[in-house]
Amino acid sequence: MKLKLPNPGLDDRIPSHLELEQMEKNEAGDRPKWDNKAQYLLTCVGFCVGLGNVWRFPYLCQSHGGGTVSKLNQ
Repeated sequence: MKLKLPNPGLDDRIPSHLELEQMEKNEAGDRPKWDNKAQYLLTCVGFCVGLGNVWRFPYLCQSHGGGTVSKLNQ
């Protein structure tokens, strides 16, 4: 039993595996590429560390009194 799709002509609009491979090869030349694996790895690590600090900063501010001036500094 073959499922009938409610959208006629859908099979003609879905690209085949070979067509997808051809599109990927044609568009791959336009994309930027990493110079080497170390550059990619350091970028990923830097992004993770930076994002963690952005998430942690509001928590640290709140746990240490927010934006108030402490009495020790006066």
